[in-house]
Amino acid sequence: MAITPLSTPLPNTSNMTEAQFNEGMNKFFSELANFGIEINAAVNAFNFNATNSTSTTSLAIGTGNKSLTVQASKSYVAGMTVRVANSADVTKWMQGEVVSYNSSTGALVVNVTHIAGSGTIATWTISQASPILLPFQGTEKVVVYTSNAYASTDTSIMRFATIQTNLGASITYADNAANGGRFTINASGLYHVNLMVDYVNTNGECGVSLNSANLATAFSSIPQSEKLIFAGGGAQATGSGPTGNGYTGWLASGSVLRAHGDNLATGVKMIVERLF
Repeated sequence: MAITPLSTPLPNTSNMTEAQFNEGMNKFFSELANFGIEINAAVNAFNFNATNSTSTTSLAIGTGNKSLTVQASKSYVAGMTVRVANSADVTKWMQGEVVSYNSSTGALVVNVTHIAGSGTIATWTISQASPILLPFQGTEKVVVYTSNAYASTDTSIMRFATIQTNLGASITYADNAANGGRFTINASGLYHVNLMVDYVNTNGECGVSLNSANLATAFSSIPQSEKLIFAGGGAQATGSGPTGNGYTGWLASGSVLRAHGDNLATGVKMIVERLF
């Protein structure tokens, strides 16, 4: 709540006449009563956790704006970092910045940028939190390996036979015979992507495509705007062993990554990991 400041200058006998001092003191004490009420309310807000609340709003764990109803008269302000945690299982949470808070109704909107766990929950504890600087320490990561040839419909998209690691909710990996392997980014953030490939001849190129619409077209012939990583090709000598390349940068939610080749090179390993 707002605190009304006392009028200045405060009464001072060194530069006031008796009449001025009496008038100033009367005004000071008349304002002091309300000032004390407001100060006590602010102290109580600290003592009673003005940035802690609970909610029974049913929400699915995920990123983006989340609207929930909490107690009124809290001290949430736009830009404040808060964590919305499952009261029954604190390993499931959402964290982000307050977009808006109505202190009269308790309506709270949080732009969730980081999550842990999954599910739809209606028992939340909301508290002020520190911004996440290094949020993911190998906890949001997909690693696949072992070539499984190319897809039958999307004939330039590689397949992988083995999932080594599949952690977190930021990345979804799917693979089928018709469309091949694809990594879907579920939350905008900083990611590392790496592809290692092997060659059976000296022709063609391989890499990672981003949101490609040319899934039956060799990597060398798709638009540059669809090429995220060039992993090798062209003059690569037959039998010289795997080669690869990586990308570290921002990927938007909804982005789709694929190991994109020429129907000759084979994927050895692909890694997609969220860093922030």
